[in-house]
Amino acid sequence: MEPWSNLSAKVIMVTEASPGLGREFCLDLAKAGGRIIAAARRVDHLKSLCDDINRLTPHSSNGPVAIAVELDGSAAGATIEKAVQQAWEAYGRIDALVNNAGSWLVSKYVCMRVRDAKRGGSLINISSIAGLDRVQAFGVLAYASSKAALRAMTKVLALELGAHNIRVNAMAPRVFRSEITKCMFKKQGLSNFIAKVAPLRSLGTTDPALTSLIRYLIHDSSAYVSGNIFVVDAGTTLPGVPIFSSL
Repeated sequence: MEPWSNLSAKVIMVTEASPGLGREFCLDLAKAGGRIIAAARRVDHLKSLCDDINRLTPHSSNGPVAIAVELDGSAAGATIEKAVQQAWEAYGRIDALVNNAGSWLVSKYVCMRVRDAKRGGSLINISSIAGLDRVQAFGVLAYASSKAALRAMTKVLALELGAHNIRVNAMAPRVFRSEITKCMFKKQGLSNFIAKVAPLRSLGTTDPALTSLIRYLIHDSSAYVSGNIFVVDAGTTLPGVPIFSSL
């Protein structure tokens, strides 16, 4: 068994925690033993998620395994900092941030506290293949621009925070089936299209394709891994793939 299957010593904050990939990340990290701070705008969804985790995972003397924090990544800085402080006080620390919402201010306020605590930690930005130099698509100008910016932010933060033992990496997945994207996968031919484009000829699933990588980047096994963009797309964006031919 990989050592990163056990995250029992880690407190992990996940933004945009429900629905979609964020919810799946929280459930998987809780199964690995991590304590979860689930953050998002929809408090009703968060409470449902935390109830599910706490029902499946026994509580300890230190309180529940998962707690919910209302957080709007587009809010003013003071509002975001207040939410981050609430998250920090829940367990007295944050060891890793899964920045699923891509918010710079959330990263800033979490990493400031990790720096001051002198504990070290891991920041994982969830980007997308849309933000890579090697693939472009119609109709996603704002989305692709934001993900490209997140890729640059990852590398600069890795440079600036390395001295404080804070690792910064990003994951750039293609579209995976989730609560948010399930309607896309209902379209006739989409699954066949993706399978033909991908060199590995497989759509894959979030678990283990994404969850195993996140666990690794949180675990101390990745202590010397920082400043990287991990592309998880079954090879789809490799140059030379015949996307529009022979399909």
